[in-house]
Amino acid sequence: MNCAVSLPRPSGLRTALALWFTLAYAAVAATPQTIYFRNGDMLLGHLESITPTNNLRWRHPDSVAAIDFQTQAITEVQLGSAPQPATSSPAYCLARLTNGDELAGNLISLDERQVVLATWYAGTLNLPRGQVASLRPLGLAPQVVFEGPTGLDGWTMGKSVLVGAVPSQWQYQNGAFVAGQPASIARDVKLPPSASLEFDLAWRGSFALAVALFTDSLQPVRLAQTADEAPFCPFYSLQLNSYSTQLLHVKHQEGARQAGMAVIPMLQQTNQARIAIKCSREQKTITLFLNGVMAKQWHDPAGFGGDGTGIRLVHQGQGPIRLSNLRVTEWDGRLEEPAAPLAANVKDDVCRLVNRDTLAGTAKSFQDGRLTFTTADRPVEVPLARIAQVDFATEKNQPVPAQAGAARIYFAGRGRLTLALEGWTEKTVTARSGSFGRTDFAPQAFSRIVFEP
Repeated sequence: MNCAVSLPRPSGLRTALALWFTLAYAAVAATPQTIYFRNGDMLLGHLESITPTNNLRWRHPDSVAAIDFQTQAITEVQLGSAPQPATSSPAYCLARLTNGDELAGNLISLDERQVVLATWYAGTLNLPRGQVASLRPLGLAPQVVFEGPTGLDGWTMGKSVLVGAVPSQWQYQNGAFVAGQPASIARDVKLPPSASLEFDLAWRGSFALAVALFTDSLQPVRLAQTADEAPFCPFYSLQLNSYSTQLLHVKHQEGARQAGMAVIPMLQQTNQARIAIKCSREQKTITLFLNGVMAKQWHDPAGFGGDGTGIRLVHQGQGPIRLSNLRVTEWDGRLEEPAAPLAANVKDDVCRLVNRDTLAGTAKSFQDGRLTFTTADRPVEVPLARIAQVDFATEKNQPVPAQAGAARIYFAGRGRLTLALEGWTEKTVTARSGSFGRTDFAPQAFSRIVFEP
């Protein structure tokens, strides 16, 4: 069976998978997880199991016995992010279903009846063609620059620059950085010229966080008094709070220049978010995503103004804040277009190429890394590497059947599935999908469970 990971030949496949699963589970077990309740409470610990009767069993270090909760009282479980297998196949694709779900795997085949993906987390999945809205080739996985935190080693604690402020520092607790008072922590992560920085953020009350990008200073900088600071190279300061965001370009002895701001209402309605910051020196852009949705993009017409390779995280609020699942990777500079609503009764499949040309017709088959696409004139074989996305005709679309009591399960990488959970243990997740039926999954593949009211 083809897999979306680089593994030995079948003779050693089972042993290699068993070893990788053991290591991945150990990574998850070492990082406590978090339950968020509908009343606003949160609880650290580890998910032990979920039963078919919707009881969630939770293990807390201060409790002798496991604790059972009804899932109706829970909004979300954050599972942390286990190391994911490296993607080494050029056929690695993201399939978007007609209900908005997304899942990744190696494209094995497609025909008029089904799209077949080989996955490391659930084996081979046969998706009904009518339930697949689009296919997007992803190529190889980005190079990971930093992943953690796993402790304070390698990080530099900042000295307070606020007059009269109580001295405070970030602490490392349960796989996350936490702070209750203003504090700074920094590291030279060797940011590449085009980089993606992502992390989970949780807070109480209002919050204020400044993220210094492409800095060489591991100490906080007084933005209004840069002339009095030790020399530092130009950097960007992305400032987030409960109401808005702004980007500042900071130079020594010149102060801070505002590159633009935006109001973000959604942050007033929650106490947690997945933050993603994508930076491109070539395109002179910095783009902010919140929970996978683009919130703001800045373009610096004067040229990209970050000369360092470090990052600095400065908690500027007064309440507690928790930062976890920090991941810095190289980035190819391409922003995905927002998934548009499916237009009804579209008769043709549309193949969009990376050079922005398009083909209209029928996606007939996939074999040996090439998609056979029939146009009005003739059949055309297109290498998968030249394809940006294939949108399937909606004329014969089929809705993905709803599952009673379904939850949204998010992958540690890209994608999510709407699944009716039948069982969850440290070894196996058993769930039913309206698209491909009852399936066993590797729990290490997932980072979040969101329960519907």
